[in-house]
Amino acid sequence: MYDFDKFVDRKGTWSMKWDAPSLEETFGNTEVLPLWVADMDFPVAPAIKEALQKIVDHGIFGYTVTDEANEALAGWMERRHNWKFDPKVIVNTPGIVFALNVAVQTYSRPGDKVLIQSPVYYPFTNAIVNNGRKVVSNDMVKEGDNFVLDLTDFEVKAKDPNTSMFIMCSPHNPLSKVFTADELKKMLDIAFENDLTVVVDEIHGDLIMPGVEYTTVGNLGAEYANKVITCLAPSKSFNLAGIQWSGIVIPDEKLRHQFSRSLDQLGYGMYNPFSYAATVAAYNDSEDWLNEVIDYVYKNYLYLKETLESELDVHVLDLEATYLAFVDFSRYGLTQKELENKVINEAKVGLDSGTWFGENGAGFMRFNLACSRSTLEEAVSRVVKVFK
Repeated sequence: MYDFDKFVDRKGTWSMKWDAPSLEETFGNTEVLPLWVADMDFPVAPAIKEALQKIVDHGIFGYTVTDEANEALAGWMERRHNWKFDPKVIVNTPGIVFALNVAVQTYSRPGDKVLIQSPVYYPFTNAIVNNGRKVVSNDMVKEGDNFVLDLTDFEVKAKDPNTSMFIMCSPHNPLSKVFTADELKKMLDIAFENDLTVVVDEIHGDLIMPGVEYTTVGNLGAEYANKVITCLAPSKSFNLAGIQWSGIVIPDEKLRHQFSRSLDQLGYGMYNPFSYAATVAAYNDSEDWLNEVIDYVYKNYLYLKETLESELDVHVLDLEATYLAFVDFSRYGLTQKELENKVINEAKVGLDSGTWFGENGAGFMRFNLACSRSTLEEAVSRVVKVFK
């Protein structure tokens, strides 16, 4: 058993999530209790700490090369998700956001349209816009209290001859939604029929909540998996965002060569020994830790949902995956700026604003549930007090 109830003070550790300079830049308020950016407040699994300590004790941090991290990732995907592939089809990058930018540069041309599904992880939009491409969104549609796919709109936008790529977030962040195998196939069939290059961000694919069936694109069969660029990493699952190591699975030889060539042109191809050691220890020796994290996060979600929905006129979207809960405050009739002011400056809780993910995220705020129960209770108490 791991003690996730224990509060770990992260202030003064150059933490983007907790330290004052980052909070000032993000919220204009250094007094907020931060439940925003997607990293955990939990110490990593013991096996990871031990592996990193061995590197430190050795004391030499020179150029490092190994296939063990890719082999560990491939082994993990086979054991955990029943997807078997050759580790040699993995291309490494220092994070998935980096990979998304490289993919946009590689598989589209300036002025092309790139399809996403808002409200979605905002670096998708940044990767498109910052590289001179155009965002086109197949918006997720709010139906009742949750969001659903609009496949008719998806097909219309995929058929646009100026659309060259589709970047999918699966599981979906911030909607915490797991697409069914049928939904995935329908989207991919449309994309392939229209010659779109498909990049799938599956960074939250290990964080599946109890009772939910998850399908990685790799489970759909070779006719799908072999045509897709699938982005994987231990960063969310094992709280290793600062380690900056990702495995981009590209079975198609031509696509893989193009991606690798782009990395060569950027001059990036060497990784530090800490990233290798942490990744191997995470995938090979830390599954029990992850399982307990999922259980703890799900209980935090149940607490958040029960408390907020009983005390306030809000709706917490179903948490099918991730440790990020999207909460609908729209019944209060506030503008997004008014909602942000109420949460950030009055309640003094630092949350991701729904419109960071797209305009159809208006009325929502995102809670990071990967924190101690005491931290979550304090944040919820502050929000409830202000809205009541």
